Amino acid sequence: MASNTAPQDVHRYARDGNASLLRMTLEANPDLVESTDADSRTPIQNAISCLPPSLASVQACLDALDSLASDHQGARNKVLENRDETGNTALISAATTGNLELVSTLVGAGADVTAANNRGATALHYAASKGHVSVCSSCNSTPCSEADPQGAQIGRLLIQRGADINIRDKANQIPLHRAATTGSVPFIQLILASKSPSKPEKPRLNQADRVGNTPLHLAIESGHAEAAVALIEGGADRDRGDSEGVRPEEIEGVGGVEAKRVREYIVQRCGPLSS
Repeated sequence: MASNTAPQDVHRYARDGNASLLRMTLEANPDLVESTDADSRTPIQNAISCLPPSLASVQACLDALDSLASDHQGARNKVLENRDETGNTALISAATTGNLELVSTLVGAGADVTAANNRGATALHYAASKGHVSVCSSCNSTPCSEADPQGAQIGRLLIQRGADINIRDKANQIPLHRAATTGSVPFIQLILASKSPSKPEKPRLNQADRVGNTPLHLAIESGHAEAAVALIEGGADRDRGDSEGVRPEEIEGVGGVEAKRVREYIVQRCGPLSS
């Protein structure tokens, strides 16, 4: 049965998270692991896109790659670096799920941590976006970050394998912009403690995106007081204006009362802004 399976069935098994049928099919015809569907996705990419992502299906695809008799490494590179219609590789898609085990499996298989999609975003950009915000009583109800710990762990793994903390996407944003927007303090601290494999080695704390926003602008605008303090304590420039000359602590933010609390907390922790 498996040997007569059409390529579209392999992709359906992967999308459905049906690891047993996928493995059976790929064992009979391992070449199908290199096939792509109408969205330019390989079976391994479809396994990542199913909800929840199927690690067993991903492993079945990797095992199929190992079984290919000719040009094993070439086939592995072709599948792992295949880009779908949005330019996402398997690793980039895995980073968007926040699944540490999945990312670790792909990195261990040799996935390129520096690959970027059509937006110029890398796996590290998406890992930096993982986190959630809660209200913290120690901040007088000021929003602070209770970031997803797996997001920071994924970031650490990617950085250890050569991901660039200062890489810019097409919006001129580095991963630190993403972490600041979501208020991910652990990720901000991770980046501040890391080095880039290229010059400059230090994190570009005051990197402006295409509208002039630094990570500090975005942290304050999004109402993340603890993230803003982490950036300031790390050396972020409180006086640097955006494209209209507005300094981070002068922006309106997410709401009147909330924005006021964020500014008050920053002053409490870091002192007043110079006039």
